[in-house]
Amino acid sequence: MSNRLRNLDIATLRSFVTIAETGSMTRSAARLYLTQSAISMQIKRLESSLDMQVFDRTASGMLVTSAGEQLLHYAKQMLDLNDEVVGRLTAPEFEGEIRLGVPDDIIFPHLPEIMKQFARDYPRVKVRLTVDQSKILRKQYSLGQHDLIMTTEDEVGNGGRVIGVQKAVWTGAENGVAWKERPLPVSITRNCAFRANVLSAMKRAKMNWTEVANPDNVAVVEALTSADFSVSVELENAVMTGRIIIDHKGLLPELPEYKIIVYGPVSGSDEIHQIMAEYLYSGFS
Repeated sequence: MSNRLRNLDIATLRSFVTIAETGSMTRSAARLYLTQSAISMQIKRLESSLDMQVFDRTASGMLVTSAGEQLLHYAKQMLDLNDEVVGRLTAPEFEGEIRLGVPDDIIFPHLPEIMKQFARDYPRVKVRLTVDQSKILRKQYSLGQHDLIMTTEDEVGNGGRVIGVQKAVWTGAENGVAWKERPLPVSITRNCAFRANVLSAMKRAKMNWTEVANPDNVAVVEALTSADFSVSVELENAVMTGRIIIDHKGLLPELPEYKIIVYGPVSGSDEIHQIMAEYLYSGFS
């Protein structure tokens, strides 16, 4: 093997990381606005340059090899540094503050990366984040307390833009049995956007249930559910710790889908508010 200095191409590393995340050249090509043949050639050149195989091509998709896992760690760091440098040196000189309200059920997994990218690209803009339930955020927004809010609702209100749809699911403790009990022990926050539909679903199913807790704080619900004292309802893409989606095989009522909605910015808002809205749209699409 030659000891000559070899340089890694940032565009190729971006393709490599995207394939590792999506498991598909086709999806990665669409995300990066490249042709599939172009992205395939990038990976071939990368493997040839490093003299190693970074993906296993399987029927279920592109899987990162053990060597590829090592590269993935460094590739992400290199991309982060590249994007930070470019963002810092080329970002428009926007300044100011954005008041953003978000419900806790959709913070993960997308919002941290969106906020990270926005801070990289607009380092002089401060984002003041409020986390609360959708009903409360809607009320605060109507009073002018936020520039932008995100909500989870079954119907979109005036001025809202739907940017995604997720199904509500029953969640319980890992290896838990609370979901088999009757009456069904349920914990759900007092102002939860899912509350009315969950209660209606149980009523239609003629299911006996009891409310273990209806606090304002979602952390209380998560603790009770993780301890197998009760079941709860969350969005299917939520990041859960100590809780899982219950495979109830039809023994619990089916729950509806909910829309992820962005309200704002209003007409005449600062341009940076419009830009933040676009980051939210693209991050959840």
